[in-house]
Order: sequence, then C-alpha cells, then structure tokens
Amino acid sequence: MTKAIAHSLPNTFHRYCSWHILEKFSTYLNVITYRDFYKDFRQCIWESECPEEFERKWVTIIEKASLYDNDWLRSIFEMHNRWVPTYVNHIFSAGMSSSQRAESSHAFFKKYVLKKNLLMDFILRFNKVLAHQCHEELAADHVDINEKPILKSLLEMEKQMAEIYTCKIFLKFQDELWQSLVTMPQLVHENDTHKMYTIDRGPHDDVLRAQEISYDKGLNYVSCSCKKFESQGIPCRYILVFLRLCGNIPLPNKHIMKRWTRVAKFQMISDKQGVEVSGMGSSMLMWQAKLFQIASKVIDKAITNEESSVIVNDSLKGLLEKLNSLGGSKKSGDMFGKDSNVYDTALKDPSQVRANGCGQRLKMGKEIAIKIAKYRGRHCNGCGKIGESHDKRNCPILNSPHKLGIFLHKHRRLNHNVTVLLQQVNIRELRDDPRV
Repeated sequence: MTKAIAHSLPNTFHRYCSWHILEKFSTYLNVITYRDFYKDFRQCIWESECPEEFERKWVTIIEKASLYDNDWLRSIFEMHNRWVPTYVNHIFSAGMSSSQRAESSHAFFKKYVLKKNLLMDFILRFNKVLAHQCHEELAADHVDINEKPILKSLLEMEKQMAEIYTCKIFLKFQDELWQSLVTMPQLVHENDTHKMYTIDRGPHDDVLRAQEISYDKGLNYVSCSCKKFESQGIPCRYILVFLRLCGNIPLPNKHIMKRWTRVAKFQMISDKQGVEVSGMGSSMLMWQAKLFQIASKVIDKAITNEESSVIVNDSLKGLLEKLNSLGGSKKSGDMFGKDSNVYDTALKDPSQVRANGCGQRLKMGKEIAIKIAKYRGRHCNGCGKIGESHDKRNCPILNSPHKLGIFLHKHRRLNHNVTVLLQQVNIRELRDDPRV
C-alpha cells in the first residue's frame, strides 16, 4: 500500500495507524514478562514532544527490558517517521488521529445498521444515515449564518475570528486565546532575521517543560514547537501570546486556514485534474450561499410582526410566479451551465463479472481466540441450557408434555435433595457447637 500511494498520490503523506501497531505489542512481546514496560512504551510514543526525546526514551526502555534482539521492535522503530506523533505532527491532519476516521464512522453506522439486517433493510437504513448527515450539515450551516458566539474579551482578534470561523472552530480558538492570557514569553535570542521565545509550562515527570516560539522577521511568520497550527489549522495559545505582544491587532491571514472559515464550501471548486478554477462569482454554490443568507435575514426580520410577514409572503409568491413564467429550470440551467465549472461525467454500465463474494480479512490467532472466548452460545430460558440451537419459543422440552414432566420431576427431586442436605448440615453444625 505504501508503494502504491507514493506512486499514485505523490503529494500525499501516508501515515500508519498507531492503534494497530500498539495492538500488536501483546502478540510480539510476552504479556506477562513485559507487562510493566507497555506503559513506558505508550508514554514514549504519545508524550514525546520532539524526535530527540522519543529516541532517548526508546533506547532507555530497550536497555531496561533487554529487548535488543526483538526484530519487530526494530522494524517499527525504523519506520517511526510514519506513525510516531512527534514525527508526523507537521503534516495537516485536521486534528484527527490515524484511526479516528474509521472509528467515528463505525460508531455512527452502528446506530442505524445491524449485522442481522437484510440487504433491502440495509439500503433503507443507509439512505437514512445519509439523510441524517445532510440534516446535521444543514443545521450547522444555519447556526453559522444566523448565530454569533459570545465574546469573552475585548481583543480585536477574537471579534475578528467570531465573524470568520465557524461556530465550532471558533470555540476552540476562543479557548486557546483565553489560555494565552495567563502566560508570558521570555526572549532568549534575537538577530537580524529571527526572534526566539520560550514559555515555561511547568514540570512533567520531574522534567521542566518549555515551549519554543520562533518569529521569522523576513516572512513575518510565527511558529511554535507544539506544531498545533500545522497539524490542526488552529493557532495555539503560544502563538497567540506572541501576537498579543505586538498589540491589540487582528489575526494575520497567514494564521487563518480557509478550511475552517464559514465560506470555505463556496470558495473553491476544482476541475477534473484537481486544479482550482477561477471566476467563482457566478457559480451555483456561491449564488446559493448568497441567496440563502439574504432569505434568512429577511425571514428573521419579517416574523417579528404580522404585517411584515404578510408583505414577505406576498412578495415571495409573486417572485415565484415570475420565475415560473421565465421558463424556470431550463433557462437557469443554461445560465449556470457555462460558468459554474460543474462538469457532466458520462457514466457507463460496469463490466459484467461473476460475483463470487468478497474474501474475508485474515485474522490473527489472538483475534480469533478473543472472539471464541466471548461467544458462549445461545442460551435457552426454558430449559436453561447453553450452546443449544433453540430458544424458549421452540424448546423441545417445553413443547413436549412428556419431556416437560420428566424435566420438572428432576428439578423437584434435585431441589428436595438440596433441601435435605442443607438440613443435615445445619443439624451437624448444631451438634458440634459447644454453646448448644
């Protein structure tokens, strides 16, 4: 897969899933012998803030556990620049972990789709999932257009980003801005081209941690060693601390990612080659956003009194009749057809192949053993047996009067024997008790 992605998508960074790598620790390492070192490995992977710290901790753990000859550990260390967070946090990932996309999709679809669903039932439920996602997206767009978040300070950049960011992203930015008010950087180095600041974050594992802020005077760009802006697209609190030192100024455009803005969906349309197309003023998406925003403002003002509502209602009806008289969809389609940059793709029937089913994923012995251990078999609430192929509705004992009588007789005799045995035990205890 790595070679195929590098060949087909040369500008894409292929990041390995850290969850699957950590899941194999118990397969390639003895669980009992190296159980205490598993926590050390996790801390080394997730809490290292720079490559030097990761390599130093990794070597320390290997020496302590005497795992010099483990080929699997050596192999995953050689490809550490593909999965260890401190080596990949300079790549934009929208703040998602390597397995978050699959995990969130699985959790979402489990609310609607079950393993026992038939094919037709699955299609209906899947369409319901898509409708739910479209509804959630429209609801989020409505909130971004009509609602304004509450500001916590008088800073110019907070007021600025409340108008630019979506509401969800602005809350994250506001939290970083609020945290920046309680920190103060220290200048440690300055020359003609750069400035270097540090911010103490307090001790961690008896080690004093500090964040480094670098300012490039030529590019007028601020970067932080935490790489949060590079990986998530939101300026971290340490970058905001430096910008506050420059005065009550707006956030520079270099630190505003268009992906998180309210107009992100309407500002970029690409052609078949993935190249951004210019001339966006007449695109259908742009017109849809403009008209939706105007209509939303008109409705919000009209519903305040009865007279305004009647005026808007009559005007919209007249406008709709006028649009219908113009020929409606045909002319509007011609108007947008030239400049909308939406290409019609000719779809052909797929090649007919014999469907033999899809092969199942190969499972390791550990996964098979866990699945077998979890499955106890069907439990019948009638006869109480486990692992049978029936339940209470078609239990052969309950449906057969003769077998049911024998079953009840055995249970009565068993209960009687247990009662007699308990009585004998109580009598013996009374005899042996010296107080009696």
